Amino acid sequence: MTMPRKPTLHEMKTGLSRRRFVLTTAGAAAAGTMTGAPAIVYGAESIRTIGLGVSIINEIQSKASKDTGDRIRGQALGYGAMIGKMLNQNDQYEVAEGYFNDMDLMIPAKVWQPIDTKRIKNWDKVSNLTKTGRLTAGSSLGQGDAPFRHLWLNKDGSRASGPTQYISMLPGWHNADSIGYNPEETGRKIESWAELFSPDFKGKVALVNAPQIGTMDAAMAVEAMGLMKFGNKGDMTRAEIDQLVNFLIKKKKEGHFRAFWETFGQSVNLMVSGEVAIQSMWSPAVTAVKAEGVPCIYAAPKEGMRGWHGGCAISAKVTGKQLDAAYEYLNWWLDGWAGAFVARQGYYMSVWSNVKDHLSQEEWDFWYLGKPAAKELSDPFGTPIVKKGEVRDGGSYEARFKNIAVWNSLMKENDYLVKRWTEFLSA
Repeated sequence: MTMPRKPTLHEMKTGLSRRRFVLTTAGAAAAGTMTGAPAIVYGAESIRTIGLGVSIINEIQSKASKDTGDRIRGQALGYGAMIGKMLNQNDQYEVAEGYFNDMDLMIPAKVWQPIDTKRIKNWDKVSNLTKTGRLTAGSSLGQGDAPFRHLWLNKDGSRASGPTQYISMLPGWHNADSIGYNPEETGRKIESWAELFSPDFKGKVALVNAPQIGTMDAAMAVEAMGLMKFGNKGDMTRAEIDQLVNFLIKKKKEGHFRAFWETFGQSVNLMVSGEVAIQSMWSPAVTAVKAEGVPCIYAAPKEGMRGWHGGCAISAKVTGKQLDAAYEYLNWWLDGWAGAFVARQGYYMSVWSNVKDHLSQEEWDFWYLGKPAAKELSDPFGTPIVKKGEVRDGGSYEARFKNIAVWNSLMKENDYLVKRWTEFLSA
């Protein structure tokens, strides 16, 4: 998963955005719609949760309502609207389903309260990927906003220098992104980010239209080509942004790019229609393309993948019985059912051991262990998406997160980045 364009820091602080995009996965709710409210009110407490369509899905919040006994009402928003509401209307929700790459905004604003890990029953099972930055001993930490860099808080909500009893957000769903391509169009296996700018694919390349993500993908490519070397791709300097965007403008004027997509569906359509051969892509989109009968492979570049990580936070306004209910909802997310649901879309969960209990052996072997599918597998809505014998691109969970080059990030020069990206799109 990649994120649609984030607004500038000024826009996020004021709740305004020139453009709002829907982040959606197959079966996800449209932005601005209310989802997850079951027909029956199961308990006295009502929990309002907001986020993106990655986690705000009717089936997830409905199941949580039934299991917890509380009414869980979810609202899926576009990225700009979500950030604005999280920052400026924390009395309008109890739980925020956000992302660690936004913590440079959220932690100083203190719109969320520190989460007490002693109230999280599965805290000991949470993956070291979020606690230490390494899923396995030999894993790369990666540049940018890795979750462990924004996880730990003091009791008063200020940042802590190391592990404490309190955290900014309960780690949840996550994934590692790269490049999707049609092997019949490229004529070869794609093993490097540098291929995004190969002249062989001129006119058949697409980037995600999100400055924070599109520039990261481009940075991975130009660095792989040996054209630039970044100090930190997750926090570029103005000089680095200028050099990179000037390169992109040059390539655009040469006709290298076919499109700049903004939603999941657009990326799928570009590949299915044959308009592009290679592009920035989300893992579930690759599966959706293959479901349409079009060959599509998710590359595992030798330079590493780009990671992202979401989770649940609690509004600073929540107290009493509602706070108890909010913690119950957070704990429910780690019980395994929700993790199994999103696993069938290609995402991982921070407590993977509980997820295993809610997947069939064939599903576990395919989605987490990277083994060939022993039988046809379906998405969480019952649509067959994986053929027998198919192997998940990128391999196992450990393989994907062993080599994260950079994490989705909010750069200090975000406003300048957005300005230059706009110039690139207008060139």
